[in-house]
Amino acid sequence: MAEPVGTCANCGAATATSRRKHARYCSNACRQRAYRQRVNEPVTALDSFIGRDDELSCLTTLRDNRVLTLIGPAGVGKTRLAKEFTAGQGVVWVELASESNVVRACATALGVGEPALSALVCALADQTAVLVLDNCEHAVAECAALLEPLLLGCPGVRVIATSREPLRVPGEVLFAVRPLPLRRAVELFADRARANQLGLRIDNSEVLAALCARLDRLPLAIELAARLVTVLPVPELLARLDDRLELLNRGNRTAAERHQSLRAAIAWSYDRLSADEQHVLRCLAPLPGDFGLDVALAACDLPADRVLALLSALVAKSLLTFSGAGRFEQLESVRLYGRERAFAGDQPGVPAANLEAVPPRVGPRGETTKTADQ
Repeated sequence: MAEPVGTCANCGAATATSRRKHARYCSNACRQRAYRQRVNEPVTALDSFIGRDDELSCLTTLRDNRVLTLIGPAGVGKTRLAKEFTAGQGVVWVELASESNVVRACATALGVGEPALSALVCALADQTAVLVLDNCEHAVAECAALLEPLLLGCPGVRVIATSREPLRVPGEVLFAVRPLPLRRAVELFADRARANQLGLRIDNSEVLAALCARLDRLPLAIELAARLVTVLPVPELLARLDDRLELLNRGNRTAAERHQSLRAAIAWSYDRLSADEQHVLRCLAPLPGDFGLDVALAACDLPADRVLALLSALVAKSLLTFSGAGRFEQLESVRLYGRERAFAGDQPGVPAANLEAVPPRVGPRGETTKTADQ
């Protein structure tokens, strides 16, 4: 009587058997590939995950799409959501924030010796795998050039990407990661603030809600602000949010540089805009957070058709949102960054964090006021 045949834990093929047990993998290559997948899984987060249950539920229904891209503005939590969504799936995690050569990054993550597209296709042609391409916004063209031939040649491969703009490849499904609902934003701030100061009591829920709303309900901004409860009461912190780009600068030591401060996170997006896109963002900075097309056209000293094209580009890059009512919206933090760049004359090649000029304060109605030392 023939012995029962086992199944490879990596590819599902039949495995060899012995008298004692079935082999777990069909070949040494599958064993090594499974090991690399485990090595490249993102480390489980050490803090609590708050406020994204609805998004996780929705993402589950999109799990079978070949290309799923999580898009959203700086600091909204795309990477963290992707980690939670893919937890336990044995994915291959490809970090692109510090790497512009997408093929080389994928080859390294997969353990493919030759950093060439043909080698990747050959290695994955008969495999079932999930690639997570994290932080694609500075390499969207390279990602697109990789994905179409890779997906055509490797039917068992699926891709989950995080980016501030779409990859624009066939079959791509976009999932917009938006700022937290206000109630969840408040919950996140309270959780992180109490972690920074044990026993902290926050009695004024209205002040806390106002604080999170002013921070655009962005998880990064909220977590950076929560670190300041050791030196500032919440009402005082709220009063100082006009200076948030200077104030919110104490990120986790192990975080990527662009997540060390709110200014760095927004600069990562701004520095990747074209000169005309940067110009329009600066022109829009004096406007209130919600405005119509006519106001935008009046604010920008460019032909109307050019302005419309640039507004479309800023929407695609998650620096503006467009509502069904025909209104554009910009996050207050982005608007303050645009003011800072405009006030400094946007000196070429000088990061905003190094500018000696003090940016104007922005009042509650969007007006500009000078500080005492200006």
